[in-house]
Amino acid sequence: MNTLIPATPGWYLEETCEDGEVTLDPVIAWKVATDNYGDEVLLPFVDAGPGDPPFAHTAASFAVLNRHVVYRPNHDPGAAQ
Repeated sequence: MNTLIPATPGWYLEETCEDGEVTLDPVIAWKVATDNYGDEVLLPFVDAGPGDPPFAHTAASFAVLNRHVVYRPNHDPGAAQ
């Protein structure tokens, strides 16, 4: 069974597109997974958009699609400034 851990506000999946545009998708939960070495890692669960269920990114997608997990608490709407 996959373990999900709720995410706190401020965590984002950052992706740099080929045109240099940077997107930030809020992380809504973390999925506990095992990497190629047998170590446990946390993968970000993000909202897939209207009408689609949330999904977890794979570890391989980080290298292939230039993704990073970042913490930006002041980026959240309504966050204390």
